[in-house]
Amino acid sequence: MLLLALGTAVWLVWRERADGNARYAPGGEAGSWWRATGAMLVYAWLGNRVPQTIAGVAAVGAALLAPGPWQRGRWPDPAVTGLLVLALPALMMVELFFGYPLRLVVASLAGTLLTAAGLPVTREGATLFWQGVSVWVDAPCSGIRMLWSGAWLGLTACGLLRMRWGGTLLVGLLTAAIVVLANAFRVTGLCLVEGGLLPGEPTYHAMLGAMTFAAGALAILGGVRWVAGTPAGTRPMLPAATCGHGAKARGLRLAGMAFLLACLGAASRTGERPLPPCDASVFPGWPAELEGRPLQEAPLTAREAAFNTAFPGRIARFTSGERVVILRWVLRPTHRIHSAADCMRYAGWSIRAEALHVAPEGNWSAFTATRQGTVLRIRERCSGAPGETWPDVSAWFWAALGGRTRGPWWIITVVAPQAPQLALNLRLLTGEGEAMIYH
Repeated sequence: MLLLALGTAVWLVWRERADGNARYAPGGEAGSWWRATGAMLVYAWLGNRVPQTIAGVAAVGAALLAPGPWQRGRWPDPAVTGLLVLALPALMMVELFFGYPLRLVVASLAGTLLTAAGLPVTREGATLFWQGVSVWVDAPCSGIRMLWSGAWLGLTACGLLRMRWGGTLLVGLLTAAIVVLANAFRVTGLCLVEGGLLPGEPTYHAMLGAMTFAAGALAILGGVRWVAGTPAGTRPMLPAATCGHGAKARGLRLAGMAFLLACLGAASRTGERPLPPCDASVFPGWPAELEGRPLQEAPLTAREAAFNTAFPGRIARFTSGERVVILRWVLRPTHRIHSAADCMRYAGWSIRAEALHVAPEGNWSAFTATRQGTVLRIRERCSGAPGETWPDVSAWFWAALGGRTRGPWWIITVVAPQAPQLALNLRLLTGEGEAMIYH
């Protein structure tokens, strides 16, 4: 997905240049360098005051404001800028910050549609209840990837039509609304499947998702066509730019030097935020068993131990028979925690979501991870005070961030082989890539 966005951005730039639309001077202009310098100074000021995920927005802005083939006149090309943002490896963070709110919106819309159809549906958070059937709108149903695909489609169309900034932003808003509504219809259909009113075969499940996205894609293209006919729509090709001389050249050199100094200053001030040491008196100690099975602590790898030093809490790995149990004791909400599904997906595993694992002590999210013939069944749960449980990390994160629960919290990940006869070698989870499960 990221390579697709990057390749599309490069193709749009090449297409413009092939059409003779030289939109920027080889050395740029002083104004562009000064704007990029301002954004880089903001990044340097943020430094380690905020997480790098947030501060990095200013750094990306500085890179896009600097002169380059992505510019159209004095400002970056809106479609190319959007595609380059889509190409950033930030899907994991997007799912953490926006996945659960999107699930709440989709569940609410689906519940409204079902109620309007005369069905007695009630909603609790991201779960819909209907005639004894509960449908949990899980992380894959948040629509993050559908939204990414819709954004890619809309931005590509905007780039082909040479859309202005105002028109591109309007297309972005329309795309978000269309995708959320299409995803709500998809979840509504899945509720009807669970209720027995529609076929429940896996093929129909996939066809339902494909049909709703196809309808949304057609609506997005229709929205682009409508916006292109408004005053905020397309703009003519720009004449070829030329380099300045004399005083303009000196101003250009001065602005470029200022940007270089700002980059050096930012490099010296950014880094990991220092975290206060974990209060050992608060830590209750690791449990001796889980679900009636004893836990035997296993050593962390060097990489995992280094990650643990910057973690607001404690991390440990245990074996429990053929299972591996990962415990994370967390003192405060942090963006350094992601679901095991996201971390393993980025480590090269193929992920397939499973039904909610219902248990008396609290429900678990579950999925199957497959790579090179190895199949693992993994479930995860977050818990806080007695009676407080969340089946996934995103739901816990927003509850903790909103102050609806107080720490410390436990995040438990249980990994087991698919087949009982397959012994789970600890090396499966201690390799260089798989250590990302902690992140």
